[in-house]
Amino acid sequence: MTSINQLMLRETPYAEVLHESYPKTQQDLITFLDGLDFVIEEWLESMKNHSVTNCEEHAAKLLTQIIICRYSIVDFFQPDDTSNTDFLDVMKAVRELKQGFVVLAKSYANTQILADWYLGLPLKVQASFKHIQTIARMPGQIDGEWLK
Repeated sequence: MTSINQLMLRETPYAEVLHESYPKTQQDLITFLDGLDFVIEEWLESMKNHSVTNCEEHAAKLLTQIIICRYSIVDFFQPDDTSNTDFLDVMKAVRELKQGFVVLAKSYANTQILADWYLGLPLKVQASFKHIQTIARMPGQIDGEWLK
């Protein structure tokens, strides 16, 4: 049986980024998204242990949504002449990610702390992206660092 700590990746290299406030840099956001891959893998293993049907299909779909979200964010922050993604494209990818995590939360609806944590993960992606995007648009920014 998988423990709550295992499902929440508390004893992994991703514990810090997954359990703190939203990521504040592009690299931390990408690391956070990488951690979501492992969250899905732990959830899938737990669902298999409980013989839940269609869990592999949902996990595959959600992993694809994470990849799309990661790509959208990375592409958005490319120079304007090479980026194919705009703000709304990223927000659409984040919205689909949020919808995917609802299924994870519902599967543990009786364990409120875990359900709330699953629901909060994509919200951190959204908050992080908006924060980084706002900072990147400020005058005096070069490659995400303040001019001194």
